[in-house]
Amino acid sequence: MTQKEVLLAAVVVILLVTGIGLASGDDLFGYKEDPEDNPSRINTEGRAPIYIPNHCGENEILYPGDRGNDWVCDCRPAHVYHPATRSCFPLYTKAYCESGQYVEIPSGAKLPQCTDNICKEREVPYNGKCVLLNKNNEGTCPTVQRIRYVIGVNETTLQLGCIAHGPIDLKRATSQRGDYTTIGEQTILTNEGTILFLAAVKCAPGSAARFNGTCSE
Repeated sequence: MTQKEVLLAAVVVILLVTGIGLASGDDLFGYKEDPEDNPSRINTEGRAPIYIPNHCGENEILYPGDRGNDWVCDCRPAHVYHPATRSCFPLYTKAYCESGQYVEIPSGAKLPQCTDNICKEREVPYNGKCVLLNKNNEGTCPTVQRIRYVIGVNETTLQLGCIAHGPIDLKRATSQRGDYTTIGEQTILTNEGTILFLAAVKCAPGSAARFNGTCSE
């Protein structure tokens, strides 16, 4: 995406969000893009998932449905749905698992599982060592152009790896004001306090939609 395209997208979203006053789900609209860029969005009219304060539960964002005015709350990327509590939890944390376990989605799987943790509390195994999430872990991850990478969940593969930043604190991010900015590789924060998740996809492994069987394969 070029800088001009990002600017145009941000302006469009700001105008639209300002106009709706955060009142009606029928008018919600995300970033407009070519659906061919992402096959999972062919039936969503190119609308990107969006976080708007107070519209969904904790750790949830709005995903576009198959119809023009259809939006659905579901887990944000790298989070999994727990049907018993109807809540979303971050991967590689204790979440809803028993003491001494963490929740993960093994590579190639579609459903989360609780895995026994061989590390001490708040740490998880990575490449044969125990590490803290969202930390550099004393050089386990590199420093690139003065950015210290941290151990975190890759939002595409749902596996641990070295990433440029930890998860976005939605409440803290939306309290900021000023010009739009990018947060990470595929996220835009507007000056209205909404966050666009350009890389998020519906029916990701571990999502409520996949658990409920509402995904069209």
